[in-house]
Amino acid sequence: MHPFQENIQAWISRRLADRTSSQSLEIPFVLSSDIGLVRKENQDRVAALYTGKKSINPLFAIAVADGMGGMRDGGKCSSLAISSFFYSLIQHRNLGIKERAYEAVKASNKQVFDTYRGDGGSTLTAVLLDSQGTKIIVHLGDTRVYTFGAGKKVERHTTDDSLVEAVGGSGRELLQFVGMGDSMQPKITDFFCQEGFCAITTDGIHGIEEKTLSRILENSSSLNDASERLNSVAMWCGGNDNSTSAIFDIAGMPPSLARYEGSGIRLWDAAGDLTTLWLREEDQAFNAKNAQVPNETNEAKNNFSSQLIPSKPPTNEGATKKSKPPVRKSRKKKNENYPEEVQLDIEIGSSAEQGDVGVDSK
Repeated sequence: MHPFQENIQAWISRRLADRTSSQSLEIPFVLSSDIGLVRKENQDRVAALYTGKKSINPLFAIAVADGMGGMRDGGKCSSLAISSFFYSLIQHRNLGIKERAYEAVKASNKQVFDTYRGDGGSTLTAVLLDSQGTKIIVHLGDTRVYTFGAGKKVERHTTDDSLVEAVGGSGRELLQFVGMGDSMQPKITDFFCQEGFCAITTDGIHGIEEKTLSRILENSSSLNDASERLNSVAMWCGGNDNSTSAIFDIAGMPPSLARYEGSGIRLWDAAGDLTTLWLREEDQAFNAKNAQVPNETNEAKNNFSSQLIPSKPPTNEGATKKSKPPVRKSRKKKNENYPEEVQLDIEIGSSAEQGDVGVDSK
């Protein structure tokens, strides 16, 4: 696993409170998750990613994953599903949005399958938005996408990959999920809605009686209203499963991303946000560990890092003298197989504090 993905996965996998909710103050979305009243572990994961305006083919992605019940390590599988999906979206930045999404979900499926050999898995549903305003839905499993808003009828945009919905049988067993192996067939479809709100939910939320769910969404005038009411009603109905949602303002996304001035790659989950850079040293260390020969793909990765990290100002020492790279004050080795592993510089902030608290991880 690439060190960049390791950092994403470790952050997504950190222990959180039983109920968490995070609203971005710059981009109109809310992420929330609740362990419920019955489960001992929250196996849902929800996260959002923005590669930044300075990246190649800027992309925003918001995703929800739910670990497979009855299989191994549901929480770890859903963390691995999202972290590998996000990492691959960045890695394949030169592709069109649909091809990029397909490669990402394929990589996610492969990593989970290689780890658990079919004995672990996760659902994965995401909405992707590029800088041209193109929106798509990526879907595997029984997480769902709904749209709603003032004066709008609640509309569902996904079909569960379950026996009952996929083939007209009975039962909730899933026929498609991340980690199933080569037979995986994700649904990647255009998302044409231009206004209103969009919600991605796990079955702990949409397990609410359908009419009740529709009434909650129809009568929610803000992102926070919808998020809080969905979680509260899920608890009132018994809290039998983890309840997770990602809700965003469809029309508000493009202008807010256009105004966004943050540098680096930004990630959010239900408890806060993280800003990180794709460091060139990480690619070099990863390639050395895996005995990879530099090629055009690796050069493209390095070009991406230069988009995010300003180059060193020119000196007056002459063109023939090589400039020395910036010196890091400290280095930390986590694995002797890496010649020089350089950790990411990150900033972690809690949305509840309405500000970032800088943390230097070096």
